[in-house]
Amino acid sequence: MTSNLDRELRVGAQYLSQCLTPESGAIPRIKNVDIYGDNIPLNGIAGGDLITYVSFLDRYDLDGRIARAMEQGRAEAAERLSHLKNKGGIMVADVAGHEFADSLRALMLHQIFHTSILYELDLHGELSTRLFEQINTRFFKSRTLHKLAGGLDASSFVTLIYGEIEVSGRFRFISAGHPPPLIFSRAYDRFVEISPDRLISYPPIGVQIGKDDADVKLFPSVLGYKEQYATNELNLLGQGDILLLFTDGLTDPFSPYGQGQLERAVSRAKDGTAEEICKEIIADRNASFQPSDDISLVVIKYQCSD
Repeated sequence: MTSNLDRELRVGAQYLSQCLTPESGAIPRIKNVDIYGDNIPLNGIAGGDLITYVSFLDRYDLDGRIARAMEQGRAEAAERLSHLKNKGGIMVADVAGHEFADSLRALMLHQIFHTSILYELDLHGELSTRLFEQINTRFFKSRTLHKLAGGLDASSFVTLIYGEIEVSGRFRFISAGHPPPLIFSRAYDRFVEISPDRLISYPPIGVQIGKDDADVKLFPSVLGYKEQYATNELNLLGQGDILLLFTDGLTDPFSPYGQGQLERAVSRAKDGTAEEICKEIIADRNASFQPSDDISLVVIKYQCSD
């Protein structure tokens, strides 16, 4: 009986992992930009990391939404919708923990995120910081999510980075307690320094309720309250440059695999595709030290048109 139950749980975990793994067709197709990502659960089946993409052109009828916005007299929303034709969205998230229950929380985050996108596009014509304010509030208040994390008193938090890459190479993003992105310059063959004022981060999702939340008085907090999210912007992508988004399992502070070795791995693979670069990094990471956490990595390579 126990072996049958174990087998069924394992099959369920594998199915959940498949559901959370984006299909290749979900990766945004953006002119001048090559994107590829991979997610390696620590237990080999399903963990707490999540990669999800927003392919605006493929997933949403932007022209239909633009026409409807114009009919409703919402010209600004129509203009914002038109800008999405040259953008793609990428979210990398790390739910605290790497067990089966943490995969369930990752699945909930995935569904909340994509449901919220529909509201954002219909109301505002873009994905704004309001979307992440709502996600943060939901993770903070949800008794179900706290139970999945271990109990009503357990913290149900997530580190998260969401950004939109444009055909120009501009990357605009918000970060909630997540490792900052890295930019590898092909011209200088190394990671470039990014000014701290372009890497502003906020507490992980679910840790603090926003100070402007309508229900804030119901939630006294010794940790204080979260400021409203603001967007960071990077304009550093040049010909052949590479942007990395990842979870902290890649450069685990308790392992010898640090930014220097990661830089050397990128350098070796810099002339390859985003997929080849991603696979080289993951192989190098796994060969150097036994992982102690889930690993997720998205590689974005910028290639200007001639």
